[in-house]
Amino acid sequence: MSGFLKFISPLVHPVGFAWLLLVLGTLVCLRYRRWLGAAAVGLASLAVWLVAQPRLAVPLLGALERPWLEHTLAQAPTSADVVIVLGGGWRHSYSDFLSLDLTPAGDRWIAGVELCRRGVCTNLVVGGDPVQPPPGAPPDSHQLREWLRLWGFRDLHLHTLGPVRTTRDEALNAKILAERQGWKRIVLVTSALHMRRAVATFERVGLQVEPVACDFQVERWSSAPPRWRPFPDEDAFATFSLWWHEQLGWLAYRAFDLL
Repeated sequence: MSGFLKFISPLVHPVGFAWLLLVLGTLVCLRYRRWLGAAAVGLASLAVWLVAQPRLAVPLLGALERPWLEHTLAQAPTSADVVIVLGGGWRHSYSDFLSLDLTPAGDRWIAGVELCRRGVCTNLVVGGDPVQPPPGAPPDSHQLREWLRLWGFRDLHLHTLGPVRTTRDEALNAKILAERQGWKRIVLVTSALHMRRAVATFERVGLQVEPVACDFQVERWSSAPPRWRPFPDEDAFATFSLWWHEQLGWLAYRAFDLL
């Protein structure tokens, strides 16, 4: 019985349950010979099933991450003028250490600090300060600076790109800061799936960077290609969402001549 419950467990998760309702809707339309409705709801159920399949989602995201497997911490430069860590790896939280919560992209922050700990440089730049912090809350970069102080990084100079909304904003602010400080050799740290757009955006504003990718989602292990599943998979749907977001960002930047 436990094996059967595990088999059907995807159907109680939001994506699987929504798919089940679509399938039932298709059957109802067929029962009452609503052919157009059956076709529309049936196609919707097929689309949900497809995008929530590891066999589809994992290779798509893997194609974004794979080119950066040779640009990880293991292959990082041994010296630079500055390490720039793009935002998205932390957010305000009244209930966590120093009022900060590391997000699923928190590897960005860890990788950036680790590079500095190894002696690559003493300048660390972080992006992603919210344009409108929560009432009474300081910018996230203030809390990150306190984090470094408490953990003993006395000689590390933390800079911020200020309030930003997009990767384009981070690139523009980074260019201004780099010119002011005279930085030439720049290490750029961000998630592997985001690195293609990040590097292109920084180069578009005139900054040459050396990428260090982290936060690998599907290329963090070697395994056989995933199989098709009978029911939609919640994790696969999240993986597809990451790919979809990054592809839309790439296309939008291309459309507005930002790359």
